[in-house]
Amino acid sequence: MKIVFFGSRHVNEVVWQLNQDFDLKLVVTTDKRLVENCKDEDIPFTQILGFDKRLIEEIRKMEPDLGIVADFGIIIPKEVIDLFPEGILNIHPSLLPLYRGPTPVQTAILQGDKKTGITIIKIDEKLDHGPILYQETREILPTDYTDKLLNALFKRSAVILPTLIEKFVSGDITPATQNDKQATYTKSLTKEDGYIDAKNPPEKEKLQRMINALNPWPGVWTKFKLADKEVIIKLHPLGIIHVEGKKPMSYKDFINGYKEGKDLLRKINLISN
Repeated sequence: MKIVFFGSRHVNEVVWQLNQDFDLKLVVTTDKRLVENCKDEDIPFTQILGFDKRLIEEIRKMEPDLGIVADFGIIIPKEVIDLFPEGILNIHPSLLPLYRGPTPVQTAILQGDKKTGITIIKIDEKLDHGPILYQETREILPTDYTDKLLNALFKRSAVILPTLIEKFVSGDITPATQNDKQATYTKSLTKEDGYIDAKNPPEKEKLQRMINALNPWPGVWTKFKLADKEVIIKLHPLGIIHVEGKKPMSYKDFINGYKEGKDLLRKINLISN
């Protein structure tokens, strides 16, 4: 079976699995890091910012059977969907119809959800709207942050995918229509979504959810005066803090390195004493 994959940087295992089990003709990516992560594999890649006639014609000439998309970031137009006789399957990291759109994992963590999951759908022209072929739940742990959780969900989907594809193509799966009345939508993030006011910070639990959800982009950040100079300070998961112009460090090293360090961490509710 000839497959074309569309994806970004969190889906290494999916690419490897498809290349092992099927005739993977092409990987279309929006992120050069996926190319780097798979450079030891004999896989044809093309990196794009959007679809153009040249790429569409290239895919057409391959006469692919099935498309797979995961963590891609670009809406696939109907002209491209129609190139695949079996359609295109999308691996979406949420329990659809909950959290359609670009930031399902970030939103789940920000909301304090206790669970998320994988949903595999056959795409149509609407956003994350197509019928469901498979769904699986995963607990969200207090130590989960966005990159870690995305990697885990797509790693699990790589295990599921080969058998699912075979069953789908042979007609052994009955797609389930999504309930649009239960649909919720997520938004793209901006740098300002990560800003906190050190003088009026979020409460401790909310701040920790922000730190976990907004890593690596846009990150949680604030401005604070250290050594008589106002600097940008970023807060990372696992108790890591990053002062502008310095290397990331632990809270302990931050307190030892700056006389104002303990005061800041108290102000923003990261330590209590």
